[in-house]
Amino acid sequence: MKICVVALLSIALSLFAADDKPPADTTVRPIPGAPAVNTSGARASEPRLKIERGSQRLNVRARVPTPQHWIDLATFIMDPQLRPYLHPLRDASGRVVLTEDRPEDHPWQHGIFTGFHRVNGFNYWKEDQGKQHFVRLLDSRETPDRVSWRALVEYIAPDGTAVLEEENTVTFHAPQTVDAYVIDFDLLLRAKDQDVNFGKFFVGGLAVRMPWDKSNSRHTHLNSEGLRDRACEQQRAAWCNVERPFGEDIYGIAVFDHPSNPNHPPGWRADEQGLINPNISALGDWSLPKKQERLFHYRLLVYRGSATREQLAARFAEFGAQRP
Repeated sequence: MKICVVALLSIALSLFAADDKPPADTTVRPIPGAPAVNTSGARASEPRLKIERGSQRLNVRARVPTPQHWIDLATFIMDPQLRPYLHPLRDASGRVVLTEDRPEDHPWQHGIFTGFHRVNGFNYWKEDQGKQHFVRLLDSRETPDRVSWRALVEYIAPDGTAVLEEENTVTFHAPQTVDAYVIDFDLLLRAKDQDVNFGKFFVGGLAVRMPWDKSNSRHTHLNSEGLRDRACEQQRAAWCNVERPFGEDIYGIAVFDHPSNPNHPPGWRADEQGLINPNISALGDWSLPKKQERLFHYRLLVYRGSATREQLAARFAEFGAQRP
């Protein structure tokens, strides 16, 4: 009976094909009235993102739906002599690089990176006193529509003592279109064998740096309070963006600060060189007791076009409703 059922199914399937070719033949010509079959896009179970590991780096690649091919989306640098960072970061089509590494005006800035001034009195942001360095990759995960990894970072004082650990959990979500995609970034700080004191400063924590053209600076900023450009500087807000033209199109990166973060809403660094930073140390001095942790959740929206306050507010509301 089982053999008969299989045979009948095979005959039924073959009735939809002309030219006397088997149903599995990709050149088969469907007869009129046959059900449509989508052969142009990836199946739901096929991956749309993947990680390719290179020498001291992770390369994030995305499958572009039309036409079907893989593009470079971002690179995560893991050099043990440096702080880890994301660069280059590209738009959802893979064609435009949206970040800058070691700009001439601020050579300590690296695409998307972390850092602090005044950690127990020393400057780690500018890499001239204390140092951050990548220790190891703790893990990485891949599913069809997202990839993620955790990286361990140490803050080394001038005397060589490791005073602070940082874990970066980075999650890329597959682009739904060629216009936008989302990155989740969790920043975990853990004091080691002594209390860690953070002094108030105008920058500190997660930062995003876009390229800057000194002769024709064209960056714009918009925050959740409706403030624009330099008016955003050091103002408290739930989110802030940076946009600028690349060729004939405008591209932007918005950073959302989760409502569960200890300092929400933070003050922001938003400068004319294209940097935005939800500043953990903007509101005053703070401390992390030894062996204690503090966790901060962020979402980055990478997009093409000029975003409105209403559009970004809707994106923030979606992020804020998610439990960290």
